[in-house]
Amino acid sequence: MLAIFAFSVAASVYGYMWGRDYVANQLKELPPFYAPTPVPTSAELSGAGEPQITLRAWDGKERVNMLLMGIDQRDGDNEPAYRTDTMMVLTLDPLTLDAGILSIPRDLWVPIPGFDNGRINTANFLGDLYDYPGGGPALAVRTVEQMLGVPIHFYARVNFTAFEDLVDRIGGIDVDVPYDIYDPQYPSSNYGTEVFSITKGLHHMDGALALKFARTRYTLPNGDFDRARNQQLVLKAIKDKLKEPHVLFSLFASAPEIVARLSASVKTNLSIEQIQQLAALAVQVDSNQIKTAVLDQNYTEFATTLTDPPQQVQIPIRSQIARLRETFFSATPRPVDQTGNAPAANNQTP
Repeated sequence: MLAIFAFSVAASVYGYMWGRDYVANQLKELPPFYAPTPVPTSAELSGAGEPQITLRAWDGKERVNMLLMGIDQRDGDNEPAYRTDTMMVLTLDPLTLDAGILSIPRDLWVPIPGFDNGRINTANFLGDLYDYPGGGPALAVRTVEQMLGVPIHFYARVNFTAFEDLVDRIGGIDVDVPYDIYDPQYPSSNYGTEVFSITKGLHHMDGALALKFARTRYTLPNGDFDRARNQQLVLKAIKDKLKEPHVLFSLFASAPEIVARLSASVKTNLSIEQIQQLAALAVQVDSNQIKTAVLDQNYTEFATTLTDPPQQVQIPIRSQIARLRETFFSATPRPVDQTGNAPAANNQTP
């Protein structure tokens, strides 16, 4: 689900739910071109017991960033590791309420700490498969931090069950679909394919339909880039729905049941107190003022690797990403008026 991140629009979204949003896809085998460098196991580094993730602490005053990941894990699946098909960085400045959602393409070719260069969506897979300290989420966080050059304070990893459950529990969401979509090869729940189609315009979506809209990419003009934008629309719609008092009341009333049901579907390093703190901030953010960006063709270039077999990937354009970072992860403090309140932000998508 979107994760209890509650901290940026979408974060608050799933922030309130202990869930997080997700959409994803998985590969069950390590690609043959990978020759990962062995890394110390959790037990070797910290003795025994549960791996400890020591992400940078958040003081509640500085800008907070969260990595939201989606994996294609469904009811009954029990693989040792999954690739992320969705990766987003959610950001929120608690002082200015400047918020944003940055989508990272799964085929971005980057260095993965402790391993060779690879697609960024394999970081979670490798971290879980090779017992990286902190597991897949920790390695994914390190990889994104290194690629973007910004600290990641929190993470949330969710699967299909968590996403669909949240959308259904809040009574569905309203999404303005930007174009007609006809996908004859949408991946079905039994790992086959089916036809998915939806017309341009406003649609009320339940969990199953929202998931399909967020996952489809086969016939989109710009493939994964357009899919990332669709996912951002879903996150904003969830945030807007969660601002309705009766919806929040219903969620809080069923919190124990939700936690019990989704405990195996959601993984996060957010505490309940942090969720509440971020949620209180996130609901103050105007959805129309949330910055959105995708690391698309303006920030990457397509390339073919020299691996065997060759891989079609996207190489980050460092200079362009650096420029985006300076605007996306910063905001000019808003002046305080005579009442002691800051006027509404006027952020623009970079």
